[in-house]
Amino acid sequence: MPVRELLIVALYEAGSALRRWELWLPYAFSATLGLFMVSQGFGAFGGETAQRFFVLGWIPFSTVTAASLGTITVVLGLSHQSLRYWLSLPLSVRQVVAVKLVMGVTMGLLVAGVTLAAAAFWILRAPTLFNLQTALVLLLLTFATSGLLAALSIMVRDITKMSILTILISAILQYVSSVYVPLDSLAPWLRGLVLANPVTLASEVLRTGEAALLAALAGEAVGLFVAGVYLLARRVRTQLE
Repeated sequence: MPVRELLIVALYEAGSALRRWELWLPYAFSATLGLFMVSQGFGAFGGETAQRFFVLGWIPFSTVTAASLGTITVVLGLSHQSLRYWLSLPLSVRQVVAVKLVMGVTMGLLVAGVTLAAAAFWILRAPTLFNLQTALVLLLLTFATSGLLAALSIMVRDITKMSILTILISAILQYVSSVYVPLDSLAPWLRGLVLANPVTLASEVLRTGEAALLAALAGEAVGLFVAGVYLLARRVRTQLE
């Protein structure tokens, strides 16, 4: 495996995400503002316990929109000319697609980092939230989101439809989840549906620390990312023919 070339492209995409602050910074502002205002409401009605419940659900969700936007940016940027350039390296189409999705992952992590800092030092005043488990949860969730959008992007071709797709997926991941609602308050059929959402798995790991939920999130992230790379690479090959 050409590790050096893969690392070069991955670092290039991560750097591109950092430089394109105009894409992720508004989402970081929106996520932090939403965190502050809604957490105040949860705290007013349910006290510190309810406030902590919401915050630990909102932190994972904050990654979704930025990761989706970064992924869509990558998909739309896979032009014939740029693909030819990257494929001049000793990389396969799947490898190029996989490392280029690092942009979406990086954007999601940047927004999550801002939201996590606001939650840990401002809202909850719990710096212990900065730990390896939290970092792993957010990383897995961004990979899951990026893979999901990459897989679904093969159904649309223009930027307008891509934008609509991003809005729909973000809405589903936000509302069909346990960000706002405890799992044990849901009907069994709805609970099963909500548990299939990677945002729910990430939120519940932060709330409970259960290893089984973390393993489920890891499995879902790997499955979605591999599926996204495979399907998007297949479309790219068709474009090159």
